[in-house]
Amino acid sequence: MAGALKRLMAAGGRDRGGDVDLAGYTLLVSSLFSSPASIIPGGIAGILTPFLCWLSTGMDIFMTLTIVVTVVVVLRVMTVVAYRRLSHANDSYAQTRRWDRDYFIGATVFSAVLGYSCYVALVQTDDPAAHITSVASTIALASGYVARNAGRPKFVAVQLMMFCVPMAIGLIGAHNPYYRYIGYFAFLYLAANIAITNSLHRNLLALSDATKQSKALASALHSQNLTLDAALNTMIDGLAMFDANLKLAVANAPHSSLYGLPETLSLPGTPMTAIARFLVERQVISKEQLHDLRGGLDTVQKTQTAASREVVTRSGLVLVVTFAPAAEGGILMLTEDATERKATEARIEQMARFDELTGLANRFEYNAQIREAFARLERTGEAFALFYVDLDGFKQVNDSLGHDVGDQVLMETASRLRSAIRANDLLARFGGDEFLAILPSADHAIVTAIAQRMINAMTRVFDVDGKTVYVTASIGIAMAPSDGRRPADLLRHADTALYKAKAAGRNTLMFFNPAMAEEMLERHELEVALREAFANGSLELYYQPIVDLKTQEIISREALMRWAHPTRGMVPAGVFIPIAEQSGLIGMMGDWAIRQACKDAAGWEPNVGLSVNVSPLQFREPRRIVETVKEALLASGLESRRLMLEVTESLLIEDNKLTLQVLDDLRALGVTFALDDFGTGYSSLAYLSTYPFAQVKIDQSFAREVHTNEAPKAVIEAVCQLARRLQMTVVVEGIETEQQRIAVQLLGAHRAQGFLFGRPEPLAVIKARGGNRSVA
Repeated sequence: MAGALKRLMAAGGRDRGGDVDLAGYTLLVSSLFSSPASIIPGGIAGILTPFLCWLSTGMDIFMTLTIVVTVVVVLRVMTVVAYRRLSHANDSYAQTRRWDRDYFIGATVFSAVLGYSCYVALVQTDDPAAHITSVASTIALASGYVARNAGRPKFVAVQLMMFCVPMAIGLIGAHNPYYRYIGYFAFLYLAANIAITNSLHRNLLALSDATKQSKALASALHSQNLTLDAALNTMIDGLAMFDANLKLAVANAPHSSLYGLPETLSLPGTPMTAIARFLVERQVISKEQLHDLRGGLDTVQKTQTAASREVVTRSGLVLVVTFAPAAEGGILMLTEDATERKATEARIEQMARFDELTGLANRFEYNAQIREAFARLERTGEAFALFYVDLDGFKQVNDSLGHDVGDQVLMETASRLRSAIRANDLLARFGGDEFLAILPSADHAIVTAIAQRMINAMTRVFDVDGKTVYVTASIGIAMAPSDGRRPADLLRHADTALYKAKAAGRNTLMFFNPAMAEEMLERHELEVALREAFANGSLELYYQPIVDLKTQEIISREALMRWAHPTRGMVPAGVFIPIAEQSGLIGMMGDWAIRQACKDAAGWEPNVGLSVNVSPLQFREPRRIVETVKEALLASGLESRRLMLEVTESLLIEDNKLTLQVLDDLRALGVTFALDDFGTGYSSLAYLSTYPFAQVKIDQSFAREVHTNEAPKAVIEAVCQLARRLQMTVVVEGIETEQQRIAVQLLGAHRAQGFLFGRPEPLAVIKARGGNRSVA
């Protein structure tokens, strides 16, 4: 405390106030300006000192000093008045320091002028009256500074030196030899006053510390008493203290309330046995519970260590009773109402182990159960199966009908899957629309039957808030220990089997076999190589002509991506494009294909268009694909009317509103669209009238037998007739013979594409041929 006050007293000598108690410093400075009456008498005395010397000696210098002192006193009084007119509650450190500095400068100048006046009177005059007046005034004012400003020892020291040093030098230099001794004594007087000031300052600090400590101690004791009283009477837990004879010494209100004790059993001196008898008679607790509590009490008395017991009262309260040793052989009994806490812990455990939406085991509980299944396998040799279940079509339901409908589908799915398994099987929600099931003691036949029950249960239609929803399930199955001896391996193999079930058409089950793992490894290697190929620019675009069947001229060229693997050779697009889609590469590869194709097409014949295939996944980032097309057209200078984007039917069933919006945004740029591979998907003719297609491309599978089979003829003819009415052009893919060309032309097709007209070629080959548009 003393150190803090010392730092505060020295605040005037600092350059910044970051470590100063600003409130204390402001109070200290305020005390300097507390009363103008303390400055005015001293100021008048200071003015009269040189004035009386002038009257006695008639020397002009004293009149000059009188005027200077008068100006200084007036300025000091004005400073005090200005300070007192303002509120300083919100003053900053800089403002407070400025007021402190102004006061210090005024006092120092005042002291210095009077000290100089005393020096002149002693050295330049022999007038006794001037000597007595100057010395007496100086000593009086110096003593006043000591008395008034003992709390500022540095300040007092400066003022004393301003007063006394000139006086002492003047006495020593005066014409009277006796004055010389008085001058030496004046230095002792100065030192004594500084010592007195420091002593007073220390006493003030000690007194301040003692006062504050006394107040703090009194406040702490008062606060402690209040705290103890409040803790005893308002604490949530019940508290009772018994003496060495197990008689009640003190008990708080919650103790009586928790046990339903009457006031007579809450008084000091009540035996613990009386309280116990009351609790059993009123059936608050049972005899067995009382016996358990006595066991805890005996443990404390014997071992002098705390012991806890848990009891459930007849009313359903869960009480945690803790006995602990107290002073002089007594017992402290603390009773916690843990009803809500226990319920919360149960809820937390439920949330930690089970999925909140479906009530099934969650990932954490699954991990615990799969470890237990492998441990049981080690102990008993009991084999088990792991199902990896994924819902088919759930994403479309979630995106189109909303998450509320999706959540209801998940809850109903959980119910259906649970009804398909046995009582001792574990069903868990792994996340999203993925579920896992652990089936102990199950052979291949049982596993197959249960998995098929699951699939059958999921084929039933979902009726959610009046909406009809169709969601099926695909299941991958791995058997332990044959398919994996570690949880991670078994799960990975079940996931691999699930992937194959999805690839096999969904809504089916698939058992894992080692060949799947090899296939997945190969796919992974291809994905890594594809990423490297894209990164180093190894992918190429080839172009295949689309011709007008009447003129035999090239109308457009379709950009086809090609990948020459360093060891595998040319990798078919049907192999690496699905990998790109599943790995997330398709977005970047698609952007590159659009930009590069537009750049290439801008350099060939001006009347030959360009077709670029776009993956449905690219439409899931609407802004990206629109910006990519716009930037590609601008960068290449290709006319937008020459660019046609080909999409497949799978795009059209994902999200009608989003798809239409993206198609409209692209059409606004001048781009046209073609429906590619028509007839291989859902083959709905409604697509042709719903979406803004300028061209329909009939899949090559129809061209193979067009001159020998009536079915493909009928399809091609029907599409051509509808396209003609909708003002669309029809392109038949896969034309390899002259017979096929003649057949599709007779059926009404406008354009064709296939090896008959040209194989896909790189741009360099096309340019080397000179851009000949005729294929005749």
